[in-house]
Amino acid sequence: MWETVGHFESNFGKIPQFHGKWPFFAISLPFGLVIQEPASMLFSLLNLFTVIKMLSRFKNMKGIPNQKMWIVYAHIGVFTWISSSLFHMFDCDFTEKMDYLGAYTFVISAFYVSVIFMLPDMNHTQVGKIQKLVIQLFFITIFGKHMTDMLNLFDYGYNMFCCIIFSLFSTICYVYHLIKRKHNLGSLQEADILLIRIIVWANMATALELLDFVPVFWIFDSHSLFHLATIPIPIWWADFLDVTYEIDSSDRKRSILKMA
Repeated sequence: MWETVGHFESNFGKIPQFHGKWPFFAISLPFGLVIQEPASMLFSLLNLFTVIKMLSRFKNMKGIPNQKMWIVYAHIGVFTWISSSLFHMFDCDFTEKMDYLGAYTFVISAFYVSVIFMLPDMNHTQVGKIQKLVIQLFFITIFGKHMTDMLNLFDYGYNMFCCIIFSLFSTICYVYHLIKRKHNLGSLQEADILLIRIIVWANMATALELLDFVPVFWIFDSHSLFHLATIPIPIWWADFLDVTYEIDSSDRKRSILKMA
């Protein structure tokens, strides 16, 4: 492969993608195993670690609204980052589908979480509970339709488009929540600042996915940097819920001390 890369570089001055992917330095392991994209795999594993930490903290947040929803969301994140780690270690048809569909599942579940969080009053009335059920059925329908379409014809561009659109919708929901909070309280509170940090950072990280450049040192491409940028976000979500629901969390205190 590297002979071909050298040929393109010396004769054409640029290197093309091969089957839609850049060339990477791979790491050989015992028993014939190979890590095809080391940086993306490492950063995916670190994301898996922070999501597991987030899941643990969600489980300890007894009595918060929609606790089961947050726990399910974290479990989906665990599956997503396991899928991503496997795909970047060993790219085949099965791991590729796991990665792409896992990412879509995580993104649409994040959109669902943002909608439910934006409308907290649904938990308090019978009408609200019916509205919540309708929203759940709506999301299940969209999810099922997407999975059926993708398994019939795996369209990478369409999957990425859906992920970007749903991420944008999630941002809109949280911005609406912040505007309403500012209107009701007159100023932004600590929880609002934490949410703004998540929104800005997550959208900046997502923007990295839109870049596409030859891997630096044949290791770091834009996608791996996206995975690097998302590592702290799960911890920040747990911090945000701690403050929002006034939970006295030792995990958050340790996090703040490390930043100080």
